[in-house]
Amino acid sequence: MKVFVSVVERSASNYLQAIFKGFDSVEFFGLTDENLEALGFKSIARYEDISVVGIWEAIPKIPRVLRLYSKIESLARDMDAFILCDAPAFNIPLLKRIRDKVKKVIYFISPQVWAWKESRAEVISKLTDYLVVILPFEVEFYKKYGKEALFVGHPLTDLAKPTLPEEKVKGLVEWEDYLVILPGSRWSEIKNHGEYIKRAYKALYEKTKLPAVIPTFEPFRRKLEQLFKGLPVKVFTPLDLEKPNYNLSFYAKFGLVASGTAELELSLLEVPHVVFYRVNPITYWVGKRLAKVSHIALTNLILKEDVIPEVVQRPWQELVSVALNIDAQRQKEAFARLKAELGGEGSINRLRALFKKLLSS
Repeated sequence: MKVFVSVVERSASNYLQAIFKGFDSVEFFGLTDENLEALGFKSIARYEDISVVGIWEAIPKIPRVLRLYSKIESLARDMDAFILCDAPAFNIPLLKRIRDKVKKVIYFISPQVWAWKESRAEVISKLTDYLVVILPFEVEFYKKYGKEALFVGHPLTDLAKPTLPEEKVKGLVEWEDYLVILPGSRWSEIKNHGEYIKRAYKALYEKTKLPAVIPTFEPFRRKLEQLFKGLPVKVFTPLDLEKPNYNLSFYAKFGLVASGTAELELSLLEVPHVVFYRVNPITYWVGKRLAKVSHIALTNLILKEDVIPEVVQRPWQELVSVALNIDAQRQKEAFARLKAELGGEGSINRLRALFKKLLSS
């Protein structure tokens, strides 16, 4: 069986690595990273070459994306199934292009259509054979489109865990206490958030005297090390220790995190934190008028509570003020409820069994 997987961001890649390990009878093709390739996925392109955040930021990528669409279309008839993962700006146009050329389409990880551009939900419902969601409230949401969304749990309930003991991690860090900074997983986020988070951290250090660690990926190391030069900040990648985001975050006092999956990961790791959101002003102006939700933190959306402080398109001074007043106890009380809402442990095995069933049906 040949399956094409369209993944455009790191978090989705992490889920696929766990779910599709051991699918020996399936030949996977798609948009990849080094970890998917190590699993045997045959790369059509690297998703990092087209992944950005924001409308304005995406414009320079358009010619490259159009060439990639043509390349994928030429492969479509040879595939037994397509699995599209989130990323609606890329995957919904792709879905329309390949629908009549492929036998089966599975959409895994619904885009946040309940937040904005709800019309995408209708397209997904009509053009996909199966929809596998990872947020429980999405099951009810899709019913109004006549679509049975399948939910068996969120992968992070199994994945977001430390793999190294505290003494080993702190031995590598060489600090007993520290805070963790998660500036994003895309180049556009690193560039956009860099100076902002540097200024905020510098002010926080003056108040708390806490050094900081930044778990990231190797392509971003040099940029971040240069940015924070002269400050008590250390940058770690998977070349330094396994799963740096989980192992470093779990033992941190608190965290500063860019909006996205990393925020949910900190909650499942039970790390108190504040989330920030910053994009190009034009992107923000457009998004604010289209968005239908009152929160940017997934934790807040799932629990329907203001648990995690959100600093949205605000000056760095406000991020500092909020971070100094985190209600850590209230957050920790909410984290257990969050895990239960997301299906508890065993989600990876349930997803693996579900995909085996869907691909063979």
